[in-house]
Amino acid sequence: MAATTVSSPPWLRAAVFGATILGGCATPDTGQAQRRRTLVDSASVVPSNITAIPLQSRPELTENSAAAGSSTQPGIFFTINDAGNQPLLYAFDSTGADRGAWRITGARNVDWEAASTGPCSPNAQSAAPASSCVYIGEVGDNERRRPTRAIYKVAEPAAQGAGYTASLTPTTLVFRYPDQPHDVEAMYVAPNGDTFLITKRQLRDDARERRQALVFMLPAAAWSSNAPVMATLVDSLPIIPGSAPKRQITDAALSPDGRRLAVRTYREVYIFVTDSATGRVDGTVPPAVCNLIALDRYQGEGIAWHGRGGTLLLTSEGRGAPMHAVDCPLPSRK
Repeated sequence: MAATTVSSPPWLRAAVFGATILGGCATPDTGQAQRRRTLVDSASVVPSNITAIPLQSRPELTENSAAAGSSTQPGIFFTINDAGNQPLLYAFDSTGADRGAWRITGARNVDWEAASTGPCSPNAQSAAPASSCVYIGEVGDNERRRPTRAIYKVAEPAAQGAGYTASLTPTTLVFRYPDQPHDVEAMYVAPNGDTFLITKRQLRDDARERRQALVFMLPAAAWSSNAPVMATLVDSLPIIPGSAPKRQITDAALSPDGRRLAVRTYREVYIFVTDSATGRVDGTVPPAVCNLIALDRYQGEGIAWHGRGGTLLLTSEGRGAPMHAVDCPLPSRK
């Protein structure tokens, strides 16, 4: 089936959605003696060039919970099922066609929620990857009760044809958070191999104020550890989960050049300027905000960069839910 371009009605194209965000990224937020922050009401715009793409997936892919663009195969993407399903990594292409599935040997899908591509190991002389891997995040924790979480890393497989099935042997990193368990669905890997995790749900500080989404980091060197590793709180983003309906963070994707980070909620995309080597967000540049009200009938879960321009690929849960390619405004670099 061919992709379908969706025309937004005039009222929607002109709509302005109030995205209440904070004015810039904060320093790591420990919740101790926090200062009250001034909220800024930032208008967002709807995406342009919305194109629906039928996802010709396997019948068992019913809870499509991530989207990770291949680092080495243009037009190839990887995804996973949500909690309680088989430990399978799926591939599809930009037309929505099935391009294979791989069982992750020795792994359990307790609550898989995130996927990313990135270097298998850092290069000491440069930030370029020696080879490409897919990172699968066993990072969901709806009740925030699990003391440790895990990430599986596998060599990026070559895309195949429809119906292809094989297996991959992962390397596993077990980690914990320094403060409390967190529910995470957004994960991305920087060019230097560091992995970033962004909290999904509403958090409150000691004064019961809503907190910004927290950003934790696992350094590339953590993969050499045989014991559980402690994640480090490195940042917070100007997104306050719970401050508006459906403002919960469901995925994140670093652009192929490492210069921008797209963070998705159920109803919005926030695009940040990032350092191209470390993947860290530049808090001095306000994010661009794009609202997804036009796609609200689907439970939006995944986001990936589609090509090397500004187009984003959005995926949703549910059997038969299409993907959408959209253009959103990009933040201005300094």
